[in-house]
Amino acid sequence: MNRLLGLISFLLVLAGSVSAKVVLPAIFSDNMVLQQNAQVNLWGKATPGERISVKASWADKAVAAKTNADGKWTVKLKTPTATKGQTVTVSGENTIVINNVLIGEVWLCTGQSNMEYPVSKHPDKKWMTGMTTEAEEMKDADYSEYRLFRVEHQLAPDGEKDDCQGRWLVCTPENLYDFSAVGFVFGRRLHKELGVPVGMIQSTWGGTHAESWTKMSVMKNNPLYADVLEDFALKNVKQEKGYCKVPSTLWNGMIHPILGYTIRGNIWYQGESNAIRYEKYQQVFTNMINSWRKEWKQPDMPFYFMQIAPHKGQPAGIREAQLKTWQSGLKNVGMAVVTDAADSTDIHPRNKRVAGERMALWALAKQYDKNVAYSGPLFKSMKVSGGKAVLSFEYAGDGLMTPENAPVKGFLVAGADRRFYPAEAVIKGAQLEVSASQVAVPVAVRYGFCNFFRVNLYNKAGLPAVPFRTDTWEQGSYARWFADSEMMRFPQAYQLDHGKRLFFGYAQGVGCCAMLQMWKATGERRYYDYVKQWADSLINEKGEIHLYDMSTYNLDFINSGKVLFDLYRETGDRRYKSAMDILIKQLKNQPRTLEGGFWHKLIYQHQMWLDGLYMASPFMAQYGAEFNKPEWVDEAVKQFRLCHKHTYDAKTGLYHHAWDESKSQRWANPETGHSPNFWGRSIGWWFMALVDALDFVPENHPGRADMIGYIRGLAETLPKYQDKAGLWYQVIDQPKRKGNFPEASVTTQCMYAYAKAVNKGYIDAKYRAVAEKALQGLKDKLLIEKQDGTLTLTRCCQVGGLGGHPYRDGSFEYYIGEKMRDNDSKATGPFIMGCLELEK
Repeated sequence: MNRLLGLISFLLVLAGSVSAKVVLPAIFSDNMVLQQNAQVNLWGKATPGERISVKASWADKAVAAKTNADGKWTVKLKTPTATKGQTVTVSGENTIVINNVLIGEVWLCTGQSNMEYPVSKHPDKKWMTGMTTEAEEMKDADYSEYRLFRVEHQLAPDGEKDDCQGRWLVCTPENLYDFSAVGFVFGRRLHKELGVPVGMIQSTWGGTHAESWTKMSVMKNNPLYADVLEDFALKNVKQEKGYCKVPSTLWNGMIHPILGYTIRGNIWYQGESNAIRYEKYQQVFTNMINSWRKEWKQPDMPFYFMQIAPHKGQPAGIREAQLKTWQSGLKNVGMAVVTDAADSTDIHPRNKRVAGERMALWALAKQYDKNVAYSGPLFKSMKVSGGKAVLSFEYAGDGLMTPENAPVKGFLVAGADRRFYPAEAVIKGAQLEVSASQVAVPVAVRYGFCNFFRVNLYNKAGLPAVPFRTDTWEQGSYARWFADSEMMRFPQAYQLDHGKRLFFGYAQGVGCCAMLQMWKATGERRYYDYVKQWADSLINEKGEIHLYDMSTYNLDFINSGKVLFDLYRETGDRRYKSAMDILIKQLKNQPRTLEGGFWHKLIYQHQMWLDGLYMASPFMAQYGAEFNKPEWVDEAVKQFRLCHKHTYDAKTGLYHHAWDESKSQRWANPETGHSPNFWGRSIGWWFMALVDALDFVPENHPGRADMIGYIRGLAETLPKYQDKAGLWYQVIDQPKRKGNFPEASVTTQCMYAYAKAVNKGYIDAKYRAVAEKALQGLKDKLLIEKQDGTLTLTRCCQVGGLGGHPYRDGSFEYYIGEKMRDNDSKATGPFIMGCLELEK
């Protein structure tokens, strides 16, 4: 029996050895390019213990190797100076001849979508719109001694792969259409300048993190990567399109299979997907570079990369992290800049020729000793003289310039107060004098230090200046930054919410309440004066309010009355009290439901809206508390109780936008009177109304416990609907429904309400994390720093309601179809107040 088993084992081994022919990985194929003047690696698999012979046509002798126990073998071939028409013959059990081999320069081109972006428009992928110069490139794309290899997409979350799919192709228009545009232009420039064969190896995947391209041993047990290793672990990635974000999966599947293929260097275009964690990117990127060099056994491998182009969704921090990587002292590292080839709305700028050409300049200058300029002006030092900041630059030896001698754009200057103002910049040879009338003594200068910007400073070689800042200030207060941004774009408070006329509007009231909170938090009178000037332009000596019409019984008018308490307390001016009394008179006569709930407006008969609770109830409660009118505190609490009774949905824990007592509106459920959907901002109004009104409801009031209960219920419910980034959606309970989207006002309102409720002790301190997550989501997704240094809040719903003309039916389609705009005070006011609460 033992002999039989032994014979069977022998026959199996013999059969395996017969079938295990010599196999080469895909990277070694006809048309390949090998690095000149080098000891290049060549490897493959065969039967364990088999002797392999490799004969290069340029060599006198073959090189031999013996396979190891895994059947793997490796040899080194010494390559000559650039040449063409070569072959490599690999012999073992079988023989493989690699034909049409070139000896020349070999480069990798790697990264995410901007490196993957092809020369030609892709018929199926909308983002691959093709180069702006596609037609011209195709006319200059026929090069027999320029070769292209594209590593096909391959995920490998479970471990390193030994091979990939791909083949070497001769550069022709037919073979070029889906190759990296940046990589193609880079290689073509080298081929033309050097006059030698060039091979480009593309390994790219759009939407990927640097961590996807990093070896796992670099990241494991390193706190720097803890969040990514957890958030993007395969088990936590819910959609297939996110599998490429799994840490190490692309190192394993798309770099390891070509690891060791001898190259001159690598060009890299990535960072967009790391922008959300830009503060970590310098170290993450540096670790990746060092690990690639170590694994390739090329410790000084050139690594040139493209700085992320200006874009509305790409913060200055990611470009600064890339700049710091360049300036960190790493050898053979350089950064190209494309500030003049950007698109504010398209993360994939189509002018890829300039990107490829500028990275080629780095290689030509540094690796091939060509006398070419390779970097634009780089900030070197600053001194202050005569109220001006005098800046000096590297890479500006022949002087600075702007196209057509236009005025220099893109500079900001700040004094000791850290407030930045648009600056005048004057070229003085290779220096720049920067100043602003508002800054007597400059302390800091910034250039292109925001998400998207238009700048125009170059050196005489025509290369753009690198964006920079001279300070290292952290943005200490987002509340101050945004409040100041609002005052810069809306010099008069009536302009808040994009107002075109003097008006006592509820949205202006929200913004002015935020400015008064800024005054109280900072002691800076300018915030108070901003609000007072608006109020004084609207209220006459009798306390009458410009354009106010009591007969409409519109609760929206009441909201702006909240600013009058501070003005009256500060000045004692009776007209402010008279104006408040007029608003209270409206509420005394406000039409009501049968149970006493306020109609939202006279034209919205029998209807209670969540919006109305914010507009009127905090004002009533404060009026009652400040003027010893407890009946108005009672009235405010009564409105909360009635609204909760008729709009609360026990199944979801949310609140319907409105309730129609008559059940006659087309939008109303004929049985319950509810509106059909949970509009995010209406719930935000309700949440804010509760936390604000409670400031004036006595501890012993019988309704106080109910209001705190409503707050706690929402606090427990809303995290279920908060997305991974920290945002809430326009229709709050359907974040994954097609067409729905994260919306700014619901997110800022909930952020504020959570933060204030925690600070007041209404809810557990653990809920502060919900507000902080919302703030981070706003920073990452919806906030944009503009070229003038201001902050802009995007994706704000302009208006939302029910009924009216044209009729608003409260459907999902209605809500997602409402217009969006930037810097709507219904979102910006709560953002400022929420930041102030989080800064306490």
